Amino acid sequence: MGIDSLLKALKSVTKPRHISEYSNKKIAVDTYCWLHKGIFLCAQELQDGRETNEHINYCLKKVELLKKYNITVIMVFDGAKLPSKKCTEEEREKKRNDNLQKHLEFKQQGEKEKAYQKLVESIDVTPQMASKLLEALRIRNIECIVAPYEADAQLAYLSLTEYVDVIITEDSDLIAYGAKKVLYKLDKFGYGEEIDYEVIQTCSDYNFQNWHHQKFLTFCILSGCDYLGSINGIGIKRAYQIVATSQNYRQAIDNLQRKQKVSVPFDYIESFEKAYLTFLFQRVFCPVQRKMVTVHTFDTDLLYPQMKSLLEGNLDFLGNVYTDMLIQDIADGKICPQDLKPYSQTSKNYKQQIIDKKQINDNDNDLFQIPTSVKEKNQQVFKFIKKSQSSKINIEESFERSGETKVSNYSQIVKSKSKENNQKIIIDNQQNFEQTNLFSSQQETLKQKSLINNNILTNQIQKKNSKIVIKHEQKRINQYFQPSFKPFKPPSSVIQKQNKISTEINKIEEEIQRIDQNLNSQVEEEFQQYSISEEFSDNYQKRFYYTDFGLFLNQELQFKQIQF
Repeated sequence: MGIDSLLKALKSVTKPRHISEYSNKKIAVDTYCWLHKGIFLCAQELQDGRETNEHINYCLKKVELLKKYNITVIMVFDGAKLPSKKCTEEEREKKRNDNLQKHLEFKQQGEKEKAYQKLVESIDVTPQMASKLLEALRIRNIECIVAPYEADAQLAYLSLTEYVDVIITEDSDLIAYGAKKVLYKLDKFGYGEEIDYEVIQTCSDYNFQNWHHQKFLTFCILSGCDYLGSINGIGIKRAYQIVATSQNYRQAIDNLQRKQKVSVPFDYIESFEKAYLTFLFQRVFCPVQRKMVTVHTFDTDLLYPQMKSLLEGNLDFLGNVYTDMLIQDIADGKICPQDLKPYSQTSKNYKQQIIDKKQINDNDNDLFQIPTSVKEKNQQVFKFIKKSQSSKINIEESFERSGETKVSNYSQIVKSKSKENNQKIIIDNQQNFEQTNLFSSQQETLKQKSLINNNILTNQIQKKNSKIVIKHEQKRINQYFQPSFKPFKPPSSVIQKQNKISTEINKIEEEIQRIDQNLNSQVEEEFQQYSISEEFSDNYQKRFYYTDFGLFLNQELQFKQIQF
């Protein structure tokens, strides 16, 4: 889808984003991208024609994720097939058929995962899926726009006219259209990768400085796009080298032929011009004016002067022009853009209609099959009847017309017996065929039941494993955030040292107390021996004058006031 390897080339300007950064903004979604991803959940049911809503619920969950962050969501649906994309659509249809064939091969080989993956790749999004999702979105008051043709062009128009702020898609074509901001690879947690068109000039892998969008679009188309396949041997690197050294698209194509010596198809210039005009002037719906418009106006400066004369010619490759009433019914999802009928009348998609037509033709052909035991002359008669489309003619009448008037009774009896025998053989063959079909259908149902049981078991195991992982993570988080109530236990050697120190301290304190007691007793004894006159007492403190020399006092303290 889109320009091959363009997202890899712009990896240096790709920035990780979370949808919370787009709060209070408008985002347009490429809805079919989500539907394609949702098909993975119910591919077998869709293939068998059983009723399922898994793919619808997948899209609704994505919408709820965006609304959770106060984002205004606009869902954009694909419309009718564009004539410019006819070759690409045929290739994709062929790939889907090839994938279906590979699915059957892998299924016979017992490789379930590969078979299921190929089954998913073989299923296309139908208008019935779109109508289901439209009804569910209308109930939730989500704005929906059904594009007249390509959803890419519709999304680009909404971005260029600033009707929306960001586009969510998986198609790199939006960069070629010049969309301002595109978010790719959005996961279930809301993380994605954003490419801002204004930042492309700062790309480190490719020098896009001073590049006009005219030149950048030429580079994208020459690399290969949905509207024009790439030339053999020309990838994104060689296309960049050629466009960087050329002034316009014709000079670039001429350099491919003369300097690069690349074999260019004779009609490549004409196809290039149509692809370029498709990017610029594809028909879209304007939600403001409520009418059909083009992505750019015809007076845009993005148009090469050599292409202006093409606008006066036939522009049917851009799609049909609809009236305002018709385009409004298409955009509002009232009628299907592919057959212009209400979705209720569009009971089958085009692929299913083709299959039904083939089955009808095969059944018609079976009406003219004859048993192998019948003679060649009778076969020629039946073939004549089929071609002329006339009423049934008996074999006897055909012989009468050829000149034979009568048929013997013996020959009639023999022919009637041969007819009875042939009818018995046909009935027996039909019974055997029905029995084999019943047996094969029973085997198929048993295989499907076993596959379903295996899927259920795998899902249960995955759920158990996920629960175990979640519990383990919760424990780690609780241990990280909750305070630890268990005290720190030092080693035994440290504890012993602490105990020794504490005992020694206690001994020293006891010794100090004993010494203090001895000193106090000595002081009291000395006071009693010498005459001490009390002068006054205040605040439980006593002041004394010593009238005589004390044995415990120095001579310098004689007749001085001392406070205890």
